[in-house]
Amino acid sequence: MYVFGIDIGGTSIKIGCFYEDGALKHQWEIPTRKEKVFQDLSKSILKYLDFQDLRIEDVYGYGIGVPGIMQSGIAKKCVNLGWVDVDIRLEFCKAIGYDARVYVFNDANMAAYGEASLSKEQLDSVVFITLGTGVGGGIILHGEIVEGAYGLGGEIGHMKVDDFYQFQCSCGKTGCLETLASATGIVRLTFHLQNQYPTKLHLVDTLTAKEVMDAAKNEDILAVHVVKEACKALATSLAILSVTINPSLFIIGGGVSNAGEFLLQEIQNQYNEACIPLAKNTKIQLAKLKNNAGIYGACAYLIKKKHEVE
Repeated sequence: MYVFGIDIGGTSIKIGCFYEDGALKHQWEIPTRKEKVFQDLSKSILKYLDFQDLRIEDVYGYGIGVPGIMQSGIAKKCVNLGWVDVDIRLEFCKAIGYDARVYVFNDANMAAYGEASLSKEQLDSVVFITLGTGVGGGIILHGEIVEGAYGLGGEIGHMKVDDFYQFQCSCGKTGCLETLASATGIVRLTFHLQNQYPTKLHLVDTLTAKEVMDAAKNEDILAVHVVKEACKALATSLAILSVTINPSLFIIGGGVSNAGEFLLQEIQNQYNEACIPLAKNTKIQLAKLKNNAGIYGACAYLIKKKHEVE
């Protein structure tokens, strides 16, 4: 039997065909055409099955990650694709032509499951944080993805952690984690503090979070302060999570995490200051699957469900 992991993005759709032991058989991408997502996706999968001389009966199911607020398979709101209250499973089954086994979650939740599945330990309580243009996240508790009552489970970027800078967030509120710890937030904070600390950074509109991180690694005074403030905000949110859901592992992913051990060490230092003593047992590590976390998570979730019914 085979399973398919699918990660629907704003510009492309990643598709992975996996063996039932979790090994990747093939992976490919197709462009995202907003009006033809389900038709293009099903057509690509059926073409692949035909080329591989596989039948529909050889497929156990499909896991789909969607960039939006999800609740029980319904895309309540997906800004990038213009979806409101779209039944993903229903639309996919209509397009592929049969009543398939389909599990649908927010893309960050699927990525969280993918990263968690890599652990060799029995970790069933994991928080995954993505530091990209915004800050996303996913929560796994007792082996299950947490969506919450209204699909907001794992929206870590909108935890209020700042009462000092009070930057406006995309959600309309101020002080959210996203306003300081995202790539966008790091750049904004750099410009905000540019007159308070000396720097060799070239402060132009094209400045990136990577350039700030690189400058911090080289001990640029402004950049070092910005990174410390961003990590302090993130550590505050982790400390709050440590005494609410008490996970065994925090995983840090997204483009900002490419700063590697330098960033991880600063987060760890700030977290140790912010959390209560017992919470220091929670591990913090960098994500490993990068952009493939979503399809691996979808695969791992399907395999888990398959084993539960056997």
